[in-house]
Amino acid sequence: MSGLVAASRRNRVISTCLGCALVAVTQLLSGLAQAQVTVPQDAKPLCAVSPQTFASWFGGTVTLNGAVNPANSVTFPNTGDCSFYQWSEQMFLWLTSPAPSTYGSGKSLVFNSPIFYNVSGANKQGKRTYTQNQPDLPLPLLNIRSAQAGPNGLQLLTSKDGHMFEVLPAPQTEKGQSLIRNSAGKLVEINRVEAQDGKKPTFFDANDKKITLPGKLTMDTTLAALVAPRLLTADSTATKNMVQGFQVNGKTVFIDSLGNTIEPTQGQAGSLSGVLVGQNQSLVYYATMVNDVFAYFQTGVANGVIPNPNNVFPTTQAQLDPVIAYAASKGTKFPAPEALAMEVKTSWIDVVGLDALGLKASNYVTVTSTVPLYNKSNTQLWIPTGQTKSVVLALVGMHVVGSAKGHPEMIWATFEHVSNTPNAAYSYTNTSGTTVNVAQNTTGTWLFSSLKSATPNVQLANFTSSPNITANTSAAIGPSDTLRWKAWGTGSDATNVLLENTEVISSNSSVLSQLIKGDLRANYMMTGATWTIGGQTVTPTNQVGTNLLNNTTLETYDQGTSSKINGSNCFSCHSNKSQPAGQPANTVVSHIYNTLIPLYPK
Repeated sequence: MSGLVAASRRNRVISTCLGCALVAVTQLLSGLAQAQVTVPQDAKPLCAVSPQTFASWFGGTVTLNGAVNPANSVTFPNTGDCSFYQWSEQMFLWLTSPAPSTYGSGKSLVFNSPIFYNVSGANKQGKRTYTQNQPDLPLPLLNIRSAQAGPNGLQLLTSKDGHMFEVLPAPQTEKGQSLIRNSAGKLVEINRVEAQDGKKPTFFDANDKKITLPGKLTMDTTLAALVAPRLLTADSTATKNMVQGFQVNGKTVFIDSLGNTIEPTQGQAGSLSGVLVGQNQSLVYYATMVNDVFAYFQTGVANGVIPNPNNVFPTTQAQLDPVIAYAASKGTKFPAPEALAMEVKTSWIDVVGLDALGLKASNYVTVTSTVPLYNKSNTQLWIPTGQTKSVVLALVGMHVVGSAKGHPEMIWATFEHVSNTPNAAYSYTNTSGTTVNVAQNTTGTWLFSSLKSATPNVQLANFTSSPNITANTSAAIGPSDTLRWKAWGTGSDATNVLLENTEVISSNSSVLSQLIKGDLRANYMMTGATWTIGGQTVTPTNQVGTNLLNNTTLETYDQGTSSKINGSNCFSCHSNKSQPAGQPANTVVSHIYNTLIPLYPK
């Protein structure tokens, strides 16, 4: 996504921490055996959080692993970049705090308490359901999915020219070979394919005979009987931003809606839907949750009880009050209504094997959940058994998303565990005003990297053709090397990279240094946050903050080496394409909002 034009940057107001001494973060992190990412301690304190403000997050006194209050989104100050970063930091600490008794939870953390609802994956009709978290019970079944999904829940792919598509996998045989429908309407196994970027491919069957296709190989013709009808319209408008992926003997070919071959950017060759495997050989699992305000707002609007003429998330007390009243009519009282509407996307990995890597399981936020089991007897094709198992999962990534005063497009922030992946090289400004260049990490133990690959972020042997997981090469399914290209959410060739990096680093170092030593949350860092100018509908030039933001556990294979090659960002996918520019962003920014079945029928 394009960086913000220079003129737009001029309206930022940078807050500073006057008289606030920056405590060395390295001292805090020194006791954490697995902390390879060290947040610089000498960044210019552009976005430092004052001790008084930080203590107020805890209700007055900072305590070890203590409860934090949510940021007040109704009175959000909106005074420049730093206010957004501080909102993000406080919300993450709140979500990972022990839930108070008023949340209806015993020993759960806030995100796992009854004020949050797990959101299911889409069913065949494209609908999702709410499941309210129960006190001290495991999270509902978690599943694997692609490490970045589009509006229809499908894997995202970026072409070499920077266009983003969703991928519709072709049907497959039990051996993982793709099928295509020939001119007679019969599904035929593909044995070989000849393809060139921008041209129509030629497919060959098991006898190496050219497969005769319909007169026009379009997405509609190929997929009519294979995917949900909601994705296929008579004029193909629903599929113009989609490609279909055909896997043939370890090679994957992507075909657009006109039948032409699409060449993906580096890291996505061979990807139908990339799953992520840790160095401990565990798959990564994902969950999406929303808070009570989001759930009752969506339900009330869907049922015609809550007026929402502009189709926007609540950002003011006047917009919040009808949601509070509707919840009260159903016997529900919000314990934290000031948080407004929130979405939380999380990524998890099995704790088994972490200690063997030198990555202490005790240094992760953990939950108990159930995950699907796979038959792994074939090292290149994992097939679900239909059974599940109970596991302890460690939190490795979290998107914190929420509406706030003046920002119906929602603030999009992301956090990662410090031991996930090494950083690529980056720069920032220190307290003396000098530019500091930090080289790429080349040592240490990482959960998602062995540091052996010269070309990281390439899916070497893991992608899914749901529900099966199929190897991409002759190697067995397993971990690949991941690198965080944008260490702090801004590309090295972007405008104001030093300012953006320094703001995020100073916010991080300030928060981490003020947590009491041993606080579990000191193992997690914010890698950035993004929003739009004035809360307007998303355009290529009005995204502010760290607008090349990717989480290595949630958008693993959608990172680019520079903003010019691949400017992907949260808003690359969560946009308001149907909304005129200059208008407030509407609820379309959320992929789940319009697909959720209301909590209550009309």
